[in-house]
Amino acid sequence: MTDWNQKFKAEYDYAKGWLNDLGAYQDEWQPLVKRLRKLMSDEGFDPGYAASLDELRKQARRGKGRLIGHAAVTEDKGMLGAVGAWTDNGGHPMDAQTKMRLAALKLLRHVYLLNRSGSRKTWLLSLPNTFQQWPSDDFNARVNTEIAARILLRADDEIFQREQKKYLANSVQQAMAWCQRTGMVLALAAKANDRDAGAKQIDALKVVKRWFADPAVQINDLNAYIGKLAAGFKKIIAMLNKGHFVLTDWVPLRGASTADEISFLNSEAFTFSSRAEGMDVVYIERSFFVDHPGNVLKGQKNWTRIMVHELTHLVCGTEDVNIGNARYAWYGIGPHAGYPGSAAIRNADNWAFFCADCAGALTENERNTALKII
Repeated sequence: MTDWNQKFKAEYDYAKGWLNDLGAYQDEWQPLVKRLRKLMSDEGFDPGYAASLDELRKQARRGKGRLIGHAAVTEDKGMLGAVGAWTDNGGHPMDAQTKMRLAALKLLRHVYLLNRSGSRKTWLLSLPNTFQQWPSDDFNARVNTEIAARILLRADDEIFQREQKKYLANSVQQAMAWCQRTGMVLALAAKANDRDAGAKQIDALKVVKRWFADPAVQINDLNAYIGKLAAGFKKIIAMLNKGHFVLTDWVPLRGASTADEISFLNSEAFTFSSRAEGMDVVYIERSFFVDHPGNVLKGQKNWTRIMVHELTHLVCGTEDVNIGNARYAWYGIGPHAGYPGSAAIRNADNWAFFCADCAGALTENERNTALKII
């Protein structure tokens, strides 16, 4: 049964601790391990040390020096060599400390910096499908000998393929652009009731009403909605600009067995509301890249919508409101007496589709489908 306390942040902190003792690593590895330790700041991965990840992938395949360079080795031999644990027969037992240092290296070997646009940095952990737990847990449970360690260390069947990595990077970059455009619309909407308001301000207010105003909404409530939305999207933009945002799957879910676990495994994505993890992480799951027949949006547009949806959970504390059904766009998120603005303003998909609308990303048919009254 999945332990929901096994968040990525816990694995991150644990791995960071196993990089502290430089003397436990071979001399030729110590400069790199020192940089990897600096990469793992208390807030999250430090973009200033991103190059150390590529160095790790190269050094794991670099054997001892020769007159004309270095011998090429397999990654299992390279990383076992880093901690002085490689032997020719591979049969000796592995002590607990050595296993955890290997787990830390293996975790980082599959971390990538996806975006390098300005201060926008997105990190991806694409751990091989061979793993059924976070590396520290899998090494602890499955590695008793060097041979067993070799199997995990040379696993390269990463969960996210090259194209998917590109799509995820695009999703975050596009989500930022959508959120920035949304902030501009909300700034105009906030002035729509001013005496000198023009067509742009009035049109912006109409967009807000479209997604959050039932017929009985009062002007004070509407102004409060605008203020909440403006503050929320501003927080999302600020968070993305910090450069610590992480995408991964929830690795322990790969062995899901209960109905609840399987439901999360087959979801598009999830996160912990209001930054409750202590680190900015969104978990990408099996349905993220699936264009289900009932989806309102398809392809890259939908992937960006999912990202905004999850970011509003993560940063703004939105919910998946359940009135009649979970209020996703395929069911209907048009505000009305049975689904009032007070509910819509708490609902993540209303925020996400409003954001897409502000960015001009929705067709009329997509907008009308999402806004159906039910």
